[in-house]
Amino acid sequence: MIQAQRVELTNSAWVILDWTVSAGTYRQTASINLTRSHSATVDLAGQPWAEGTIVTPDVVVEADLRRQPPPPPEPVQLTMNGRTAHYEVTGYTYDWTVNAGAVDPPTPPPVLPGFPSSVPLNLLPYSNWDRQIVLPPTLTCAPLTTDDLALVCNWAQDNGYQLRPRGVMHGWSPLTVTPSTPSNGRVLLVDLTKGFAGMELLPAGNGLPTRVRVGAGATMLELLTFLEAQPGGGGSAPGYSFPHTPAPGDLTVGGVLAIGAHGTAVPGAPGDDFAASYGSLSNQVVDLTVVATDPANPGARYTARTLTRDEPATKAVLTHVGRALVTEATLQVVPIYNVRGVSITDLPSATIFAAPTVADPVPANSFASFLDSMGRVEIIWYPFSDNPWLHTWQVAPTKPSSSIAVSTPFNYPFADYVPDGLQNLITHLVNGDPSLTPAVGQMAARVTAFGLDGENWAGVSGTYPVSRDIWGPSKNSLLYIQATTLKVTANGYAIHLRRADVQQAVHDLIGQYTSMLTGYAAKGSYPVNSALELRVTALDDPSRVGVAAAESPVISALGQGPVDVANGWDIAVWFDVLTIPGTEGADQFYAELETWLIERFSGTAGAVLPEWSKGWAYTATGGPWTSTDFLTHVRSTVSDGRSNTDDWAWEAATLTSMDGANLFTNPFLGTLFG
Repeated sequence: MIQAQRVELTNSAWVILDWTVSAGTYRQTASINLTRSHSATVDLAGQPWAEGTIVTPDVVVEADLRRQPPPPPEPVQLTMNGRTAHYEVTGYTYDWTVNAGAVDPPTPPPVLPGFPSSVPLNLLPYSNWDRQIVLPPTLTCAPLTTDDLALVCNWAQDNGYQLRPRGVMHGWSPLTVTPSTPSNGRVLLVDLTKGFAGMELLPAGNGLPTRVRVGAGATMLELLTFLEAQPGGGGSAPGYSFPHTPAPGDLTVGGVLAIGAHGTAVPGAPGDDFAASYGSLSNQVVDLTVVATDPANPGARYTARTLTRDEPATKAVLTHVGRALVTEATLQVVPIYNVRGVSITDLPSATIFAAPTVADPVPANSFASFLDSMGRVEIIWYPFSDNPWLHTWQVAPTKPSSSIAVSTPFNYPFADYVPDGLQNLITHLVNGDPSLTPAVGQMAARVTAFGLDGENWAGVSGTYPVSRDIWGPSKNSLLYIQATTLKVTANGYAIHLRRADVQQAVHDLIGQYTSMLTGYAAKGSYPVNSALELRVTALDDPSRVGVAAAESPVISALGQGPVDVANGWDIAVWFDVLTIPGTEGADQFYAELETWLIERFSGTAGAVLPEWSKGWAYTATGGPWTSTDFLTHVRSTVSDGRSNTDDWAWEAATLTSMDGANLFTNPFLGTLFG
């Protein structure tokens, strides 16, 4: 078997092809629309696979005319040897093959004086989700054991390096690295996907619920697939799950917990009141393991330490935005359940976002009415189009007769599969001629409506699987975003509210958003060219965690504090506005919208916190993460009404006390935490 670290594929055929590499449930796109005489390379060491993983190169040819598929190419075993395996596609659309070729001699790994010899060290590229934080090949290590990770931390302490955990880089904000990270700086990325991806189901007992122990480097797709396969769940489908999950599968558990990630769901709909929190996944944690220093001994070395949920310091690490190093967590789970996912595209925005009145507080077919009846809703609304994509989910133990059963996740390929060429075309269109933005938004809405019915943009049937009404185990409905979707930048906020105020809140949000779009367009400016998104979750209620002394994560965007309780705020509306990176006027639009949000949802009306992984703290000239006023707002909002053992200052001090050498930070985090 071929043993290599990198794989290069050259297209020498008279075809256009897509090329991916896959192992188990994780698939990485290496190239889309690779034309003749072009090559693409993927470094397998940069993927969430352990050394020794068998990786399959997969080729799909456009307009394939072969009657039988060609023999599969020889697989590659991931080996950290610095070698590149070469593959070549030859032939024509009716007769093409993939052939393995030469393997390059090994390239030596980088060398750091005194670095632990047992820990693989590489130079790997870094690129975040929207490709706005891109670094040249950067020092990246992949420890396989907790002991080795502690050795790396202590080496960094002795040599003045900062350590940044690296997962699959599905994020926007500079919590891992900043765009200005120097290539020769003392920064070492730590890849936990190689040695910290194990999973174990723990049965209920000793007063604790059923739990899963999982490494921080495992992806959510891997975790949910593992849970689905476990016996004994006792729900309407085999296995276990969570009340809701983020939509992408290519997120690491460590990344999810660092930012307090979420899906969309509130309890109370028929059959939808599981004995667990409906807030962030961070609030599902029962215990977690960190590599840290002893707060009582600032000069101590870094060692592994398990924090249980009833320890006071744990609530500081449950959501830590990259200011700690978590290696493993134990989370409570619930029996898996079947979900019916229905997509509605024939309701106008005026109906969905209608203003409530005293006589009609929940108008028919309004956002709030779907939230009340189903508990799980999402809006995806393209600018200048009439009808949003209203995405609903409902717990349904048995399959409705009109639903299509699905056995795998990611059932919306019309939205999930955007080739690089199409991404570049859309970017060129809306940035080259912004006046095309309304037409692009209307076309996106049309593609969505047709795609849900299995049709292409022209209404030709059979292009996609029909997905307007699907049903199956929760994983297959709740995971629906892949790495090949459109790469857009996004702002992100969690707005704390009373559930009874949701309809008025979304009515006002949409009114402000559309007023701004119209006003900018009147001046010939189109700063937003992708979707507006709304989701709703409950707050982090620690009473729904199976640990008696559990407290809410301090800086989770869903953290439940005294002000929330006093005002009856029990849910958060997640509000995102997406646009293609580099769109002229976007930063000014975002800054203006952010100012309005803080003014509208203040006092007893609500509170605004950032969705940590996305864009926030905007200034018109500096862009996201540059507004000192918003940073002050975040610190004060987290601290309002709280004791001095539960506020922002306490959070910052506690995280610092567990990082005696200040390893787990970067310039932006230094500014954020002061």
